[in-house]
Amino acid sequence: HGLPSDKIFALFSKSPPTEETLWIGTNRGIAEYNPGKTPAILRLTRILGSQIYQLTNIERGLDLAYPQNSLVIEVAAISSRTFPEEFQYLFLLFGDKEKIIKQRLAKDPQFLTENLPPGKYRIEVRAYTSVLTDSKPIVLHFTVASAPFPWATLSLSILLALSLFALWWGYHQNAKLFGTNKALATANKQLAETRLQLASETENERKRIARDLHDQTLSDLRQLIMMTDQLPKEQNGDKGSQSTVFRTEIESISTEIRRICEDLSPSVLTNVGLTAALEWSLTEAILHLPKEQKFEYEFICDDELEDKIGFDSAIQIQIYRITQEAISNICRHAQAKKVRLTVDISDNNVFTVSLSDDGCGFTVGKKTGRGLSNIRSRASLIEAEVNWQSNPLGGTLFNLQKRNLNPGENLI
Repeated sequence: HGLPSDKIFALFSKSPPTEETLWIGTNRGIAEYNPGKTPAILRLTRILGSQIYQLTNIERGLDLAYPQNSLVIEVAAISSRTFPEEFQYLFLLFGDKEKIIKQRLAKDPQFLTENLPPGKYRIEVRAYTSVLTDSKPIVLHFTVASAPFPWATLSLSILLALSLFALWWGYHQNAKLFGTNKALATANKQLAETRLQLASETENERKRIARDLHDQTLSDLRQLIMMTDQLPKEQNGDKGSQSTVFRTEIESISTEIRRICEDLSPSVLTNVGLTAALEWSLTEAILHLPKEQKFEYEFICDDELEDKIGFDSAIQIQIYRITQEAISNICRHAQAKKVRLTVDISDNNVFTVSLSDDGCGFTVGKKTGRGLSNIRSRASLIEAEVNWQSNPLGGTLFNLQKRNLNPGENLI
């Protein structure tokens, strides 16, 4: 390298041997060659990291902020006898304890350090000429910072933990609430079944009383009528007139007892069905009114509606009692001139009883009488909805609605 020609014929040293001058024979003649010991000039040209660092004041070192842990340095050497591509560069990377972590000798002027753990480091760079004369080293100190305490991560972790705890607590409370609601629903179902059973027992007791009145009391009254007929009649005495009075009173009592028996256990409900029983209840109520309180009525119902009703006898008797109570309220308070009773089943299979009048009406929500309370209580037994709508111009509309049951479907 650096000789007059690349074809060398002879190579010998000049005496004395201690001198470093060489005589070299080439195809151009003999030349004197002195390798020289002038070191190359080495300088730092570029430092790259997460940014390009300024080359001024690098003696103080570099601080690589977290999370940067890599660094690239680039150098360049200058010499009068060595071309730039002929330089060799020695890079040494030292750790905290002066231990060489990485080293490289190559013609590439760039040196890469990457994935360094936190700590203090030092890079030494030397350049070698073609005759292996080394340059003055360049020393670069730098520090890789450790990760800061993760306050944000800790805060987020705490928030996440609190959120998970709140989620678990909410789930736990929802599970408890679901269990409580389920138990409450079961209790309500059992209570409804018990109330309906109690109402059925009450109806059975009414039937028994009505049967006893019919079989025993009416029989005794008939016996009294027969005994009255057997009293001797005297033309000039009072016994004949007394027997007639007795018979009339006994027949009146018998009629009243029959009415009571029918109220206790409406046989019409069993004999002719629910819709006909509702119409009969309206006509029977009008029949027993004084003449000045009687009113006209209209009953609207499809002839085939009875076949579509899927309620059992327990539900039908409650519907009958509710309608009977509503009719009784009209007779006692409405002072109506015309009443309309409508029974139908809607397209969405809802059984409806509507009772309207043109009477004096009342303020909805202010009436808390026993009759309205009985209606609401009976409606809750069969899970029916009842409501009253008062017309400001007069009259009241009463509605009873309940989902129609299919044959064999349970109430609850």
